[in-house]
Order: sequence, then structure tokens, then C-alpha cells
Amino acid sequence: PQYIENKLKASIYINDTVVIGDKRKFLSCLIMIDEDNVAKFAQDNKIQFSTYKDLTCDEQVIALIDREVKSVNETLARVENIRKFTILPKRLYEEDGEVTPTMKIKRKFVNEAFKDLIEAMY
Repeated sequence: PQYIENKLKASIYINDTVVIGDKRKFLSCLIMIDEDNVAKFAQDNKIQFSTYKDLTCDEQVIALIDREVKSVNETLARVENIRKFTILPKRLYEEDGEVTPTMKIKRKFVNEAFKDLIEAMY
């Protein structure tokens, strides 16, 4: 899934992502937004927010990320397409064991910690 994750991360609005698909009927992913660029998008579009979570729940932000995912899907084989995604409602921190010191997401941790969000996509 790294190839797909890297293509998604090429978006200025996506900071990181975890593609899920092992033993599943289709691919989905968890997305961590790029807070600075998404906040600028929100300000430019007069979207009111005060927290990171506000940004992740806004319909216009979700539509923005959806466009980014669809744009990447157009460059992939059909079986590689992301069918559903969820924007993580919180930042991930090294102190919480969610990312490595180099800020790479710990896939095993994320799969466990966000199990409910993952299952909701299927």
C-alpha cells in the first residue's frame, strides 16, 4: 500500500495516510490532513473552525479531501482505487506511541486504535 499512500501524500492537503485492504473487499484509508494547508483552505473559503477536529468534520474539507482521493484514483488501476476514506479526528503524536520519531505512522497501532473508524468504512 506504500505506493498508494505516497501518491495520496503528494497532495498539499494530506499529511499522512494508512491504506487498509488486507482481507477486505476493497481498499479504504485513514487520512491525516495537513493542518496548515487545510486551515488556509478553510480561511479562504470562510469556513469557521477553532480546533483540528472542527476542520476534520467540516463538509467542505471532507469534499476537498474527496477530490484529492479521486484525483489519485484516476492514476491507479481500478483494483488499487480507494473506495472509502475517513479523516482522523485527531493529530497523531510520538509521545502517545502513534508515530515514530521520524513522524511515520505506526500502522499496527493505528489499526488497533482506530478499529471502529476502520470497521465503519466496511
